[in-house]
Amino acid sequence: MVSQSHIRLEREQNYHNQVCLSCIAGLYGCRWKRYRRSKEPSSIAEKVFAGITTLSFLCATAWLYFWIIAENDAYDFNRFIAVKTHSYFNWFTLFYALTVLCVIYTGLLVVFAVSHMLIGLQLHLHWFHKVLVVTVILGSIVSSVLLSKYWPMGFALVWISFKVTGPILHILSVVLVTFLGWIVSIGFFRINLTAVKYSLVVCFSILAVSIYLIPLFTFPPCLMSGSVPTRPKVMAHRGALQLAPENTQVSFETALKYDISGFETDVSISLDGELFLLHDETFEMTTNITEVFPERAREPASNFMWDDIKQLGAGSWFLERDPFKNVRHLSESEKALYRSQSIMLLKDLLDIAIRENKSVVFDLRRPVSNSSYFHSYVNHTISEILKHNIKEHQIWWLVGDSTSAQEIQAASSLFLVTGQGRWNVDSLKRFHITNVNAEYSEVFKSDIERYSSQKITSNIYQVSKRWLFSLLWCENVTSVTSSACQTLDNVSSPKAFMSAGGYLALWIITDLLSVILIIGFFLLHRKHHFEYLHNPEAISLNSGRHRYSQQGRRKSDKELLFGTKKKTTSSPQASDSDSPVRTPQEILNAADATQKDSLPSNEVVNFQLE
Repeated sequence: MVSQSHIRLEREQNYHNQVCLSCIAGLYGCRWKRYRRSKEPSSIAEKVFAGITTLSFLCATAWLYFWIIAENDAYDFNRFIAVKTHSYFNWFTLFYALTVLCVIYTGLLVVFAVSHMLIGLQLHLHWFHKVLVVTVILGSIVSSVLLSKYWPMGFALVWISFKVTGPILHILSVVLVTFLGWIVSIGFFRINLTAVKYSLVVCFSILAVSIYLIPLFTFPPCLMSGSVPTRPKVMAHRGALQLAPENTQVSFETALKYDISGFETDVSISLDGELFLLHDETFEMTTNITEVFPERAREPASNFMWDDIKQLGAGSWFLERDPFKNVRHLSESEKALYRSQSIMLLKDLLDIAIRENKSVVFDLRRPVSNSSYFHSYVNHTISEILKHNIKEHQIWWLVGDSTSAQEIQAASSLFLVTGQGRWNVDSLKRFHITNVNAEYSEVFKSDIERYSSQKITSNIYQVSKRWLFSLLWCENVTSVTSSACQTLDNVSSPKAFMSAGGYLALWIITDLLSVILIIGFFLLHRKHHFEYLHNPEAISLNSGRHRYSQQGRRKSDKELLFGTKKKTTSSPQASDSDSPVRTPQEILNAADATQKDSLPSNEVVNFQLE
């Protein structure tokens, strides 16, 4: 009997491309066999899971966008985790790769679900997929909570990126809503309940109009009608950080190969008063201290004497970890040069700056409390810098409060004191500060405009990607601090720049094309639906189902194909063994005759005429 049902189901369901259907139903619900596939209506639970699958795909896509944008701070992200765990690993690349896999996986499931609906197959998502789909959503929620607590600057960067990617995302959203219009138009003519179908259209219309009008609420700064502002200057962040070990001689010398205006670094003071370059509080991340002084690996750097510090190697770690995946491009001589690098003194960097006429931007770290320079570290630093024949305003000293600014200005007028973070204009003028150094998330375009109107320059850090550099360029930033001076060296114009009129035309044309296509989808499916309703063969095949639907009960495919068993009084004379055995072809012919006899007389006549 199973083989007979196979024949009938295959004839009724009319499969043409079995390989394609087997892949769709098999990969989505593990229904690889033809007899396991059904055209019965999908259950509510399966429809809900189809929505959950779509939600997981959107979550994964959002995270993929997050990692693409956050790549500007990938090194800082890995360093942040390394400082907490005392072990370096490229976590950023791992999370990036996992997100890409989630996007591909959930995207295929969404494609399979849509294919089921278009073909008319019953949705049946395998339990394994259900578990993974829910895991993706839960993972997205947990990741959002953790990153918002421990690394909020990532989300700040994403919000800023919308100023550049807004037009692109708008076009992609319009394309998506246009495709969704195709699906809605199909559902509109397949759904029998009038209230449901019109509710679907209303919800879709609200969504479409909202997406069409998104540009009204966004103001990308690169939409300008005037001339392009002056290109921002570039400060090499700890030298050429992505090409060589940070804060070393070779790093700063490598940065000089590109168009830079100065160097950015961090200064610490040893117990015996030597000013050396180091970003972290300890030597653990950027030296071989675990080999030289393993018991002092986590000790504060300012608690070391200079004789101990100069024994440390500051370049081998770069070759071992390969944080930017570019070590393979180095020659053996370059690798040997990197291994020979040691901790660099501030005076050596000043010599390079004087020789090359470059500025030096630095942040001074206060020494440990047992240091003899704990209270006098500012004056000590000033006296050491004044020993060099440095030009006026070549030193950019970063300060975070007004007290430090007053102390530095009282000691010398040579230094260009730079406000660290967001300062209001009145405070800057009161302390005669003419430059502001801030993170990209700390200041806005309005702040930069106010600074510029008062002849106060602005330096924004940390900028490694072209899109962020282009954005700040359009916002008329004076200079940026970059870890990728080699990347920004070839940026000759803002990459996101376009005229306001051009963007307006693009916006209107995209929306109009979407509206025209969606209306065309509805007209096309209306025509196909009208032809289907008046097709005699379709009437013949579906009349039985329509009749039972009108009676309040919808019959299954099996019942329509083989009929419903009627209860009869059993008797010794009539047994199953006495019934003749029919061939599969006889079963098919009998079913066709039964279905044909069940039609009204006018339908039978129409079918015969056709």
